[in-house]
Amino acid sequence: MTSQTVVSFRALLLVDKERSSYGLRYNDFERYRKHCANRVHRLRSSLKMTHGKGKDFKPLPPIAPEKINGSYLQLLLFESERAWAYAQELMELYAKSNDSSDRRRAMGRIRRAQSWAHQLVETCTSLFTASNLSGQDMAEVIIYELLLRGRFQRVREEYDTGVASLSVARSMLDELTAQAPTSHDQAIASVFIDDIAPEIRYCAHELGHKRAYDIDAIVKEVAPRNRSKLAPLYEKITEAMAKEGGRASGVAGKADKLSRLEWEGESVPLRNPELVDAFLKVEAASAKLTGTQDAQQPQQGQGGQQSSKQNAKSKKRVTAFDGILQALSDAETIARKLSEAKRLGGGGAPTSTGGTTEKERDVHFVHSFTTYQLLARRTQRDLLLIDVLVGGQTTPPPSQEKEDPRVNPAVVKLYDTVLQNLNQMRTLTVVDESTDVAAATDARIAFIRAARCLYMARTYASLKRYAEAVSLTQTAQVRLREARFQLSLLSSQGDAPETEYFPLSEEAIQRLEVRIVQEEKRMKMDWFALNGGSVKDGVEGKGKKPLFYDIAFNSIEDPLNKVKRRAGRAVEVKKPAGPSAARPGLGIATKTDGKTKSQAQVDEPAALGQGAEDKAAEAPQRSVLGSLLGGWWGRR
Repeated sequence: MTSQTVVSFRALLLVDKERSSYGLRYNDFERYRKHCANRVHRLRSSLKMTHGKGKDFKPLPPIAPEKINGSYLQLLLFESERAWAYAQELMELYAKSNDSSDRRRAMGRIRRAQSWAHQLVETCTSLFTASNLSGQDMAEVIIYELLLRGRFQRVREEYDTGVASLSVARSMLDELTAQAPTSHDQAIASVFIDDIAPEIRYCAHELGHKRAYDIDAIVKEVAPRNRSKLAPLYEKITEAMAKEGGRASGVAGKADKLSRLEWEGESVPLRNPELVDAFLKVEAASAKLTGTQDAQQPQQGQGGQQSSKQNAKSKKRVTAFDGILQALSDAETIARKLSEAKRLGGGGAPTSTGGTTEKERDVHFVHSFTTYQLLARRTQRDLLLIDVLVGGQTTPPPSQEKEDPRVNPAVVKLYDTVLQNLNQMRTLTVVDESTDVAAATDARIAFIRAARCLYMARTYASLKRYAEAVSLTQTAQVRLREARFQLSLLSSQGDAPETEYFPLSEEAIQRLEVRIVQEEKRMKMDWFALNGGSVKDGVEGKGKKPLFYDIAFNSIEDPLNKVKRRAGRAVEVKKPAGPSAARPGLGIATKTDGKTKSQAQVDEPAALGQGAEDKAAEAPQRSVLGSLLGGWWGRR
């Protein structure tokens, strides 16, 4: 092996990846043991280190230092992991059967795992001394060996030496976190920090430590005393990591560093490497979306007229949402799996004495936070689609013939999707536990319902169903009052960072209210015109009284004649002329121009014929309602 050849071997990264992918997320030790056995077999085959098929065992010759590579180090690591997984499987059997033989076998497997880990440390030490292994890789190997040793000592109830091993490992993990060039490396160190935290607490409690809950204080007290004994190369490793961290920070770009995620001013704990990688993709997609975003945020058709260039940019932004929604969907899937694993009892340190309440709360909180971000981006995308579909028109054109009848139903469907996202968002724990975010979400739900009622009213108005349309506009006004009330419950004015995806202010509510009032007035005017009235544009326009209001004057005597009689004035009596003086068919005897009853009956057929001709001449001039109200319609 030449001095220029540098071996890359990330022990903790490999262990975390294999454990998470092959069963240990749900504490399936048997599956992980079989996986490690398969890996060992493949590595031995590739390195040509298999034993013969003969009856006599012939030990393999020691490998030359110049032939050591990453595959050989992986072989030692998976041999240790295989023995450790088998030991955990036997400990589970011992917990169920209480058979001491299972415990003895488990102890033997732990010793074998520790032996393989010690051999791995010795091999890596020779490489590190020859400057063929980085300080970070050497630190991860020592941490792995200290973790196995500390857990084995805890099982044997050697709490003094166990807490010393675990404390030194924890202090080296803190150094890894501080010198990590990327967020992914920081997350890997955080995983193992969370795994050994309950074991340190348990050992300190058994030793009678007064502040066993304060893990940081215990590590600061115990680690410096045992550091030189358990990790002789600690100082050299620390110096090498500091140099490597400085070079790596210059090489690593901003894409490898995750920005600080906040929720109500507090940092969101992302301590899982898979989640960190997913949110790095989310951050990259969000940067692309911000690059295509206009200065004006999408609102529910509240803007003015949009130009064709603005519409083109909006369409590009709609396309840019696909990437961030895909990244957030992947992140939500990972967070949900981690939350389910923690709920079922896995997902933490398989050998820990019990999952910490704080870690469980962090896992569930991250899942709820990720779901909120996904729903917020979906809502933002749907609102942008509505803005593109409506085209920035505040009110539809007066002539309904020019308006596309498919627009309003499509907008209503989009509002249904927005309501579904907001209602699901309201049930999340991060929203339910925050008074301001819950009130802001309720205000946006009421606002969207009001806007949805407006476009449903337009849909009904296009179908000449004005009663339903007017009822919906009145419901929309009620929803706006509800939105105002929810906004009044907020402790601070303006939109919080958690609600920036959907800006909502009192001015937006007023603009929507004005639109609703205008639409309701227009629908009432159209309804009035449909029933026979006519409306002229302008201030001096006066409504024309439809024929419907003449019915009463055709069947009731004018009371002014009675008033004139009582006042002693002459009342002009209009004598009925023609056959209308006598109602035919009722047998009423009257005298008309000196004719007797028999003469009137003789003239009755002629009168009926003449009346039928008059009615036939007037029939084309009647309204549609004449056939419904019978012969009383239009009488004079």
